[in-house]
Amino acid sequence: MPKRQNTPAAIPPITDFESCQRARPLILRRFADILGVWEVCANKACSRARSCQGQDTACLRAFMQAIPDDDRREIRYALDNRAAGLSPGEAMEQAQARVAGEIARQGE
Repeated sequence: MPKRQNTPAAIPPITDFESCQRARPLILRRFADILGVWEVCANKACSRARSCQGQDTACLRAFMQAIPDDDRREIRYALDNRAAGLSPGEAMEQAQARVAGEIARQGE
């Protein structure tokens, strides 16, 4: 089995704007892998590799636009919670509670 190319170790360190631009597609591909976008991707190479193989972010953008708004908010809040230092489980739990609270307040 070939070695996965899209690992966190493969992302170069970000030290300035140019290095950020070089790392951006790798980070977005990694994010697409975490979300499992390859499972619904139209690109057969992604399905076969069970990993994002695209060079652009079209698959990730299409995936994010296709999911319901509540799920998109959950993902955003969970990422914010992870950045604040929470564990993955805690981050998702708090994100789900926050979205549920927003829905209850709005009466949706």
